[in-house]
Amino acid sequence: MAICVLGINHKTAELKIREQFTVAEADYQVHLAKLLKSPVIDSAVLISTCNRTEYYLSVQSINKFKQQAQKILGFDSQAEHVYLKTGYDCATHLFAVTAGVDSLVLGETQIQGQVKRAFDEASQVKLNGEINKLFQMAFKTAKLVRSDTEIGRNPVSVAHCAVQLGRQIFGSLDQQKILIIGAGETAELLIRYLINHDAKQIVIANRTVKNAARLAQLFAAQTMELSHLENRLAQFDLVFSATASKHVLIDLKAANLALKARKFKPMVMIDLSVPRDIDESIKDLDDVFLYAVDDLQKVITENMQRRKSTVEEATRIINAEAELLSQWLVSRQHHDLLKQYQRKVEGIKQSVIDRQLSQDMSDEQINKVNTVAHQVSKKLSHDSISGIRKIIQSGNTEHIKLMAELFNLEINNDT
Repeated sequence: MAICVLGINHKTAELKIREQFTVAEADYQVHLAKLLKSPVIDSAVLISTCNRTEYYLSVQSINKFKQQAQKILGFDSQAEHVYLKTGYDCATHLFAVTAGVDSLVLGETQIQGQVKRAFDEASQVKLNGEINKLFQMAFKTAKLVRSDTEIGRNPVSVAHCAVQLGRQIFGSLDQQKILIIGAGETAELLIRYLINHDAKQIVIANRTVKNAARLAQLFAAQTMELSHLENRLAQFDLVFSATASKHVLIDLKAANLALKARKFKPMVMIDLSVPRDIDESIKDLDDVFLYAVDDLQKVITENMQRRKSTVEEATRIINAEAELLSQWLVSRQHHDLLKQYQRKVEGIKQSVIDRQLSQDMSDEQINKVNTVAHQVSKKLSHDSISGIRKIIQSGNTEHIKLMAELFNLEINNDT
């Protein structure tokens, strides 16, 4: 089996494209089960966040998968905004993602949890040895990067940058009326950062009132029903939205009504959702300042300048761990060579036995021939089997190729 990743992210595709491919976490298992109906795919993990949608796959043949990728996933592997990485490149990509090195915000902490949940969801459907090893090493690498480099110091997230943007606009947040739409992990991070910056008037709106009440109790905030959003929107100066909704929650009509009720006092909306919760046409209104995930770039750039010196160190760790995985994958891919050699030895042994046996031999004589043949073949092949095993485990493809030619073994090149 070969490993690969097919996907898009914030580096290759703008928000309008990314939101077409997002999959809610709640739908991961159903989505993966459909993928695995394809005979080309043996195991898969799906990661879909505001910055990326990626499929990590174990496939029987990379070439066959390329031919069927669009039919199976709806991704054109040849499209400019789509990337397909295999083997070592697939590993370095996932390791960088999990460690927060490939994130929109360098060192982002949320992504590791998102990758872990994606892996857990996939484990409920099907994981094979290659995908399991890939992700276990990704978690190990992320831990190394965070403990051995400055990326792990003063971690940040997209939520952190969103609050920083709010502070840049308003200055102090202690007088602003703030609405949080959503009650998930991002919403909780937003509230924590807001409180750390003196925000005192926070209201949480969520489709599931129970989840909003849990957060409100935790942070001494207020709640409101999502169905009241249009009627109460005018009360808020700063609105953050972070949900998994498939539909727009604040449309142009609602924004216009809110502005009229506020007598056109400006308001700020920061939408961290993909697909977006807030209609992008609201951006054209004079008194609403609307920002989406990709608009956080200025805050993020400043953060990256401070952390850029650590990227090279993190990359060295990622590359070293990816090389170890590559060697493991090569040894696993070529494990059949050892079985081929053992079958070849067994065939020669049986051929010799067949030539020595005759119908007039006693059971004792037959057993003696079998025993001698087994002992001789075992002794003669012992060193060769040990050598073959060591060469395969080394992962050195040139040595493996020479070894296969020496023993007349067939390498499977269908990748």
